[in-house]
Amino acid sequence: MAGETLDTNDDHPQLHVGAHVHDREQDRDAPLVVVGTPTARADEYKCNDDATVAEYNKDYPADDRVVEAVFAQRTTVDIERVQRYAYPRSRLQLETSVHDQEGDDWWR
Repeated sequence: MAGETLDTNDDHPQLHVGAHVHDREQDRDAPLVVVGTPTARADEYKCNDDATVAEYNKDYPADDRVVEAVFAQRTTVDIERVQRYAYPRSRLQLETSVHDQEGDDWWR
């Protein structure tokens, strides 16, 4: 569901579409951009080959919420055409949030 809190502890703040995150397991300098926050858990979310996100990420909790993200470049003109990747929430570190983390007044 939109706006759902994925994780409320301080190490894993809530992520919203548009946030820039970093994959804790990659040395890439380019941040990922969050493009989806489905309600599925890692052990429920199936990838294209029918394996789950949890099966690909055995070092992370199987009940983590899934976050969909893309490696968008400054030359990207259509985010819908960029390959989406699904990650367990705890694998991603928030770099830059685009919304107020304190409340629901970000839109006013």
